[in-house]
Formats: sequence, structure tokens, C-alpha cells
Amino acid sequence: MRLSAFITDNLEAILQEFEDFARSLLGPGEAMDIAALRDNAAGILEAIALDLQQPQTPSAKKRKAKGDAPSSSGDAAPSAGKHGAERAASAFSLRETVSEFRALRASVLRLWRATAGPQTGEATVQDNDRFHEAIDQALAESINGYSLELEKLHEERAAEAHRIAKGVAQGKTDFLQIVSHELRTPLHAISGFSSLLRTGAYGPTTEAQAGALTRMNQAEKHLLSIIEGILDFRDTGAGAEYEMEEISVQDATKGIMSIVGPTVLEHGVEFDIDIQSPGARIRADRRKLREVLVNLISNGMRFTERGGRVWLDYVETPEEACLRVHDTGPGISSDELEAIFEPFVQLDMGLTRERGGVGLGLAISRRLTEGMGGSLTVESEVGKGSTFTVALPRLSTDTR
Repeated sequence: MRLSAFITDNLEAILQEFEDFARSLLGPGEAMDIAALRDNAAGILEAIALDLQQPQTPSAKKRKAKGDAPSSSGDAAPSAGKHGAERAASAFSLRETVSEFRALRASVLRLWRATAGPQTGEATVQDNDRFHEAIDQALAESINGYSLELEKLHEERAAEAHRIAKGVAQGKTDFLQIVSHELRTPLHAISGFSSLLRTGAYGPTTEAQAGALTRMNQAEKHLLSIIEGILDFRDTGAGAEYEMEEISVQDATKGIMSIVGPTVLEHGVEFDIDIQSPGARIRADRRKLREVLVNLISNGMRFTERGGRVWLDYVETPEEACLRVHDTGPGISSDELEAIFEPFVQLDMGLTRERGGVGLGLAISRRLTEGMGGSLTVESEVGKGSTFTVALPRLSTDTR
């Protein structure tokens, strides 16, 4: 009996044996949609039976002789592959899918040989070969369909994760915007009334009252600086605009001394700028680069004891122009070097918090530097100070 006729006449017996094997795959407490499994196996077998009824085309014989990939003759094989792909798209694992195709192959061949007995002849050999080809083709289509489903699922989950992350980021931005606004409004009122009290607008004040008002004003300024820092951090996120231009290192550092002068006096720290190549040229946003440098210098002064030193210098490599801020402060342990660039992180988190701040300065500086196409790194050793390096793409050096 030809294999195509055997499959058609004994389809239920083949499916029953296949179903028995499928049930053997189940572990304790596991379930399987046997009806869907049988329907899919029936579709594959019916497609293969139709395929085997078609005469093998010369091109198929030629591919087989050359050892090319299996390909069923006729139009039924794609239908078998389609059933396999649909099977793989269900909630079954790839391992189970492969096992079931092997079981389907074994069930057909075992029953065929047991029913028909030993057979010989070219037609029988061709039936056997073409059956294997058709099963292999359907399995290949099934695996491909399984892969496509996994890829689709991955894309959907990635899109959902992106949507959630975007919503969280927007929520943070909105929160910072609202909180900053709500805090800044009463702070301005406090500042205004304390200034009026200090000037005697509501009558004379005693020396003690004037001192209290001065401390109130200092606290208000400190809190306002924290709020401004939060807003600056928000504004350095995605979508921040940069006005990039080619400037000399001399231009980039111009005016820094006058900006940090009051901080130098306040902390009693020596500060100087040592630029040996003032004509070196870099590409940066002038205002944002100055903000980064001033931030790093001020940060160094905050953590350097009175009588210590902070200085800014410049070095270059064939690829990078590096502005470095050094300090003789307490230094940073190696396991904390990267943590200091995280938002709202400070290393002196004791109860006194003597140095103040909200822990956004270095995070803002790194974001701004990266936004200009550069990097901000730190080298430090406990007890020997720190060096923060702003590295930007180097353009050229003018030695004139």
C-alpha cells in the first residue's frame, strides 16, 4: 500500500497513537490541549498525504540528487509547514514541538510497516524519502514560526518596558517641576519679608533679631540653591540643547577666577589656574563647560580643609583635550568612585552633614559633559586628594 493511501485510510489510528505519546510527555499536574494537538497533527498528515499523491517533479529529484535541503514536491508541503507554524505559535515549548514531530513521524512509519509488511520497490523508497522530507519541512516551518512568535513577544515586551520607562521619567520630571515651583514661591516671600525686616521697614530691630534674620536669609538662599540644583538636573536630561562651538581653552576658562573668588575666601583654600597651552582648541558649549568647571572647583573647595589647595590645569592626548580639577582633600575610596556620580548621593551622610548639598552637582556635571560628547572621570586615593577630568574631543593646538 502506498504511504499516501495508508495515511488517509488509517488517520484515526495514527492520531490515537500520537495522542498516547503526547500524553506521556505530561508531568504531574501538567495539562495539554489534546484536541488542538490532534487537529494540528491531522492537518499536517492530510497535507503530506496529498503531497505524496503528486508525482515528484524533475527539479525535486535534481535537488535530492545534489543533497540540497529537503523540499516537498507539489503545493501541499507549505500547508503542512503552515500547520507546524501554527502549532509552534501556541503555548507549547519548542522542545515539546520537536518531540511531537518525532512522535508523529514514528507513529506513521511504525503503523505503515506493521500493516503493509516488508515492502520493496522504487515507489516505496520514494514514499519513505518524501515523507521524511515533508516532516522535516513542516518541522522547519514550525521552528521558524516559533522563533517569529518569540521575536514578536520580545518586541512587544521591549515596547511595553520602554513605554513604562518613558512614563516614569515623565512622572519624575512633572514631580520635580511641581515641587520646585511650590517650594520656590513661599521661599521668595520669606526672602522678601526677611529683607524688609532687616531694613527696618516694620520698625527697628535689635542686634539679636538682626542676627536671626541674617541666618534666616542664609538658610533661605541655601534651600533655594538646592531647588535650583534639582531644576538644573531635570534640564540636563533627554532633550537638553547644546550650543556647540570651537573655542580655545583660554576662552573656556576665562572668568572662572572671579566666579569662584568668594568661595575661595569663604573656605580659606588656595586656588589657581595653570594652563600651559592656552591656544589649544576644543569644541564645547561655552556656558555649560564653564558650569561644569565651576561646579567641580566649588565641590573641591567644599571638601578641602582650610589651608589646602585646589587647582585647574590642562593636558592633552592625540584624541582628547582634558581639563582637570585637582584638590588636596580627603580623597575617595576606590569602591565609591563611581557612586559619587549618582544623583542624590553624598559620601558624608552622617547626621551633621557639615558640607551640605543635595548630591546633584557631580551628576549634573557628568550629564553636561556627556551631552557635549565628552566624559567626566575621577581618580582619587584616600588621604591624597582627588582629580576630576573633563575630557573632550581635541581639535587642534595653536602655538602662536
